[in-house]
Amino acid sequence: MKIDKIKGGLLAMAMLVAGGFTSCSSDVDFGEQYQKTLCIIGANGMLHSEIHYFKKGVDLDTARISIYCAGSEPLSHDLTVTVGLDMHALDSLNEMGHLSSFDYVDKIMLPEANYRLLSNSVTIAAGTQYKTLEIELDMTGLLPEVDYVIPLRITENSANYAVNPAMQTMIYHVKMANGYSGNYNGTSKASSVSTVNPELRALSHNQVRMPIHTLDDDNTVLNTNFMVLTVADDSTTVTITPWLEAQVTDLGGSTFDKKRQSFTLNYSYTRNDKEVEVLEVIRNVENNYQEEDEVVND
Repeated sequence: MKIDKIKGGLLAMAMLVAGGFTSCSSDVDFGEQYQKTLCIIGANGMLHSEIHYFKKGVDLDTARISIYCAGSEPLSHDLTVTVGLDMHALDSLNEMGHLSSFDYVDKIMLPEANYRLLSNSVTIAAGTQYKTLEIELDMTGLLPEVDYVIPLRITENSANYAVNPAMQTMIYHVKMANGYSGNYNGTSKASSVSTVNPELRALSHNQVRMPIHTLDDDNTVLNTNFMVLTVADDSTTVTITPWLEAQVTDLGGSTFDKKRQSFTLNYSYTRNDKEVEVLEVIRNVENNYQEEDEVVND
C-alpha cells in the first residue's frame, strides 16, 4: 500500500509538471533537443573545390574549413575537435572516379612543401557552434594540369560527440586561378580559321598556360602543346613564351583587353619542321574576374 501511495504521488507530480509546461511553454527552456553531432561544412559528397587566386607579391594563401557542431542550442562548454589527413578517402575517391569515367584523372595529394596545417585541432568556444580550421597554402611551382587536394577527416573530439558519417571527410581541392585563367572560346587563324575552346590555367599572378592553336584537340597533355602568356603590369601587353619543350615564337603585338576579358595573340609554332603563323582571338566565357577583383593583379 505504501508503495502504491508513492507511485500515485509521483504520477500526480508528473501530471502537474506536464500541465505547467502546457500552460506556459513559451517561458520554459527545454534545453538541448537533439543529439550533438559534428561535421565539416561543405563535405557532403566528399570532394569540395575552392578557388585560390595568385596575388602579386604574395606567396601564400589560406584555406578555411568550418567545423560545425549541430544541435538546437550552442555549446555549454568549449569543445576541441581534432582533424587529420585521410589518404584512404583519397584512394577511394580516385577508385570511384575511374569506375564512373574512363578518362578520369586522379586527384593528387598536395605536396607537403606546399601546405601547412596551422593546427590539427580547433576549439569551438562555449556559446557558439562552429570554428574555422586554417591551412596555409603555397602554390609556387605546382603543375597546372594536376588537380591537387588535401583529404581531411574529423578523428576525435573532447566530448565524444557523434560525427555525421556523410560529412566527416572532406577532400579539399585547391583550384589555382588568377585574373586571366578560365575557359575561353574564339577563333584561331592559321592556313584556315578554326574554332577553339582553350582552357587557360594559372601559373602565377600574371601568367597562364594555354594550348598552342589546336594541338590539344586530342585531350593529350604534351610538353610540346602549350605556351605561356605573361601579362605585363599595364594589364594590356602580352608576351608569349614556350612551355617546356614547345616550339613557339612570339611575333609581337599580342594584347589583353581587360574590359572584354579577351586575348588577341600573334605567334608562330613549328610542326613537322614547318613554321605556322597564328592569329588567335579568344574571350573568357566564365567571367570569373570582375572589376572589383582588380586588386588580384594590380
